[in-house]
Amino acid sequence: MKLKNISFVLVMFSLFLFVTGASAKTVYTVRKGDNLHDIARKHHVSVSDIESVNKVNAKNLKPGTKITIPVDNRHTRTAKKESRKDKTTTAASVKSSSKHAKAETAASTKPLKHEKTERETIQPVKTAADSSKYHVVRKGDTLRSIARKYHVSVSDVKSLNALHSAKLKTGQKLLVALSGPKTYTVRKGDNLWQIAKKFEMDSDDLMEINEMSSPALRVGQRLFLEEKPEVVNVDQKYLVMAKNIEEELKKVPESPEFAEKTSPDKLVTFAKKLLNIPYKFGGNTILGIDCSSYVKKVYGLMGVNLPRTAREQFKEGEEIVKEELSVGDLVFFRTYASFPSHVGIYLGNNLFIHASSRGKKVTIDNLETPYYVKRFIGAKRLISASEEQEKAATEPAS
Repeated sequence: MKLKNISFVLVMFSLFLFVTGASAKTVYTVRKGDNLHDIARKHHVSVSDIESVNKVNAKNLKPGTKITIPVDNRHTRTAKKESRKDKTTTAASVKSSSKHAKAETAASTKPLKHEKTERETIQPVKTAADSSKYHVVRKGDTLRSIARKYHVSVSDVKSLNALHSAKLKTGQKLLVALSGPKTYTVRKGDNLWQIAKKFEMDSDDLMEINEMSSPALRVGQRLFLEEKPEVVNVDQKYLVMAKNIEEELKKVPESPEFAEKTSPDKLVTFAKKLLNIPYKFGGNTILGIDCSSYVKKVYGLMGVNLPRTAREQFKEGEEIVKEELSVGDLVFFRTYASFPSHVGIYLGNNLFIHASSRGKKVTIDNLETPYYVKRFIGAKRLISASEEQEKAATEPAS
């Protein structure tokens, strides 16, 4: 009887853990410099989850605001596993006098192979852009003191942050270094195809990243597994170009023609204004920009706030099949990684505009090019012309 009572208590306790774990939520207080993308990444949830629970967006996010962080399924699964483990361990101590109970407990607590595989495969992949270093300016900081602290030059700090002068503001967030990309050192017996397969890459991509003309390798050779970040020395002509582009972008909405366009066409107008600006891995300014930052900037001009990386952007919007692509849709590719690592904006007629590491600038390419056909993984729609079409249909004819 006593044993049955203990078992009943254990079952009720584990059910309590399951319910509280499944419905648990975390309250986070917004700090100065926070943004929704950083908060979401820190708590392993999506930006849309936070926005839906709290009815907040990037514009009304203020320091001191308390927001609720929903717990994702992974945390719920962890709570259930831990409660099962506690239950099994306690039951084993109660039934220790029975050999059969010991054997049963040992079998139930033995780690399963598929569980181990799951834990190993869900580890997040850390990219060079994710592990970049930032410095928040404090009172008394100067460009020279910051550069000295991080062992970089003043010109590097200025170029990484598109600074036109040495003037700084307290609380300003500065990018001070881009961490080096992942590398692999060639060992005896290695070949290019084995290495590419090991890191879930395409051998052509591996050759392109390392600027190889042939697949021949030598022992001790270091291969880059990600695109190499580069610090761009800011030339005066680029500063002038950047200033002109920014001024043009401000004037675009003022034109009568712009007001008559649908949302997708307005998006394309903004996108084409940034044609030919330099590509820069990890860059997020007109002096140098990467694919996801380019898309984020263009959509931002339309009032749509997107996450920073292609991987996160792939989780946004409505999924669209290739045959139903429309102007303004996002198109995604797997290039140097197993996850979505490249993104562009569809222009129609199989053309898309993107910040290209291959072209070294913002350029227009064809989706039917073999390179992109092979790597295309899907498309997402965040804006459409449907609202404008419905509005036009309901307006009385003149």
